[in-house]
Amino acid sequence: MSAKSPRVLLIGIGGVYNYGCEAIVRGTEAIIRKEYPEADIVYASKRPSDDQRRLEGSKVQIIQRGMLSRYSVKNICRKLLSLCDIRWSPMEDSLKLLKNVDTVLSIGGDIYTLHPKGNYSLSLPKFGNAAQKRGVPYVLWGASVGPFSDNPRAEMVFARHLKKLSLITARESATVEYLRTLGVRDNVVPCADPAFLIASEIKASHTQQCNGLTIGINLSPLSTRYTKYSLEDSIQMQANTIQGIIKTFNARIILIPHVVCNFNENDDDLRYLQRVKGAIEPGYQDKIKLLDSDAGFVGVKKELVKCDLVVAARMHCAINALAAHVPTILVSYSRKAVGMCRYVYNNSDWVVSLDEFLPDNISWKVTRLIDQIEKTRGYLAKRIPEIQQDAYRPVQILKEMLEGRRG
Repeated sequence: MSAKSPRVLLIGIGGVYNYGCEAIVRGTEAIIRKEYPEADIVYASKRPSDDQRRLEGSKVQIIQRGMLSRYSVKNICRKLLSLCDIRWSPMEDSLKLLKNVDTVLSIGGDIYTLHPKGNYSLSLPKFGNAAQKRGVPYVLWGASVGPFSDNPRAEMVFARHLKKLSLITARESATVEYLRTLGVRDNVVPCADPAFLIASEIKASHTQQCNGLTIGINLSPLSTRYTKYSLEDSIQMQANTIQGIIKTFNARIILIPHVVCNFNENDDDLRYLQRVKGAIEPGYQDKIKLLDSDAGFVGVKKELVKCDLVVAARMHCAINALAAHVPTILVSYSRKAVGMCRYVYNNSDWVVSLDEFLPDNISWKVTRLIDQIEKTRGYLAKRIPEIQQDAYRPVQILKEMLEGRRG
């Protein structure tokens, strides 16, 4: 292997229809190419043709991920065992993906976590274990991890796996702290999410618009799975909250999807926000705009900078706004949002739980942020360049790991 031309495999995400995943791929490429301009970066995709279109301009090579088919022997066995209350999570990725690969980066932000009902998959960890047995370093890249506390067996299995990884680059403090409780320390490097690097030239003007307050709001169907409310109740409650914001502040609202998924409505912010908008009373509709184009990460950033502040449930929508110096309130359905808030703001003032996304709670937060908006904008203008430098922190360790393997 030439010192300047490693072959790096990116794997883990479901597709860059999730704009955060698009930003992770683009940001990871930028980080790697800072040290290895001619690196051969390969992304194993479940949807290669769609991802190729969405990653236009990137030099990342996109290949078919090659997951197990629904009717494969392993999947049939897994289903039969589940009927007997026996849980088996087979490795779904082909080991052919490891051919001539110098390192594997497991990307996706929060793929190492419990599902809403407390279950989990070991498919990707098993692929990582197989890579390391073959001498290929496996890195959990720009990640939030866990917590697995609600499932002790999962916590035990993942702790054992995480201790053996070549490297974990953790994107927020809550993950670093949680990993320490599992005894995972020596292979952990704090860093910033690669998404902070994308389109860094696009920044808010820091000039309040003279015709009133504009608030961007991102909500997702995924987040509702983490609440005690039904989907229909969540939609109506969130519609009521938006009405309350309009009434209290006479604000214009831009509803901003950050995942546009035409094949799975349960992961599609656009269709979800259409339903939220439809549940808002007619008298408020002229104050609401739904961003209904499939704009991608950079396209959405151009809309986010038009907002005086943003309220975001999707982590990467929040990152997209914050990186553009737009004051942002994070709507939390897991501890990762609290960790990200602390990482960016150095406090937990600008995070609210999804269950607390109610008119009085949000109005109080928005009022406080408006009172401090110039101070917050100035803070972000200084803080974001520091965070962007943090995003490059793992590259030297990655270089040492690759050179050590070569040597």
